[in-house]
Amino acid sequence: YFLLSSLSYVLLSACQICVVVIQYCVRSSRFIKINTRLMHSSSSSLVIVAAVLGCIARSCAFVLAPKQLMTKKVSIHDHGTILWLSNDDDDDAIDISITDNKMMGGGIRDKSFLEREIELISRLDPDHADNNAEYSDLQNQELVVSELWTIWYGERGPLNEQRLRSIEETLGDPSQWEIAEQKYMELINEQCKSDGESKLNLCNWVEPANRLATLLYLMGRLKESKTWCEAILEAKPWHIGALSGIVMVCVQLRDEEGATKYIQMGLPNLSTEMRSARKAWVEKNVEIATEQLLQLQSSNEIYEKISKAFSKEIVSTDDDNSSSWQ
Repeated sequence: YFLLSSLSYVLLSACQICVVVIQYCVRSSRFIKINTRLMHSSSSSLVIVAAVLGCIARSCAFVLAPKQLMTKKVSIHDHGTILWLSNDDDDDAIDISITDNKMMGGGIRDKSFLEREIELISRLDPDHADNNAEYSDLQNQELVVSELWTIWYGERGPLNEQRLRSIEETLGDPSQWEIAEQKYMELINEQCKSDGESKLNLCNWVEPANRLATLLYLMGRLKESKTWCEAILEAKPWHIGALSGIVMVCVQLRDEEGATKYIQMGLPNLSTEMRSARKAWVEKNVEIATEQLLQLQSSNEIYEKISKAFSKEIVSTDDDNSSSWQ
């Protein structure tokens, strides 16, 4: 592969040198008797020949590359299995499987947001040790919920948060709703869809989808709003905004069964009677979020292995160690 690729560049360079020499000869008084039209024609022919030979060499290189160069190949399957293939004599072969890993997609992600989210979910238990003893249960809950919203808006960085909030600012004008819907979808596809995949992974960032569900509710498109709420709750079953929103949607749809289901999934209130149920809700969702954190750590490790392996493969053969990839 490298020999043929180099040959294509050598052919081009050699012919370019010939062209320069011919042009010099045309201008030189020592060769004034030479037919200049013939010389120009020859130089043009050389360029064409060089281009053709170069293309042939490059084509041959790429045909041979999978057998002679590609010692590794990565295949990411729909069911979540990543298989790293290599030649039989390659000691660095990796075979990694992940089953139903919701956190795959989007490359290496910052796990600190999810770690903080787990801490905050835990503090929705009114008896949690980190809650402020000088505050009432309601005040502690308001502080925790406020920080959860901050995380949900900002977990993809300040620039994306600003984009999300700028869309939200237009919702007061119904004439802007269609444009807002398009912008929400652009943000969702950009942040939650991996290359070559049609399915969205809302674990990457749920809040644009949550704002879209709210907009669809305002537009009277209740079934679509419910579908988005369900997708959000699949990614984050503790998202209290989506839990509240889907109940409102079910009520409007006169879906009594759905309303009952999602009311039961919601965060129990702070009354003494509901204290045990609230603790159970917290424990359940901390467990789900912790499982997602483990999946995120696993997927990050895989992306790091892939990145390191590719970096290892893509090395320069030049004396100055310049990057062949660049």
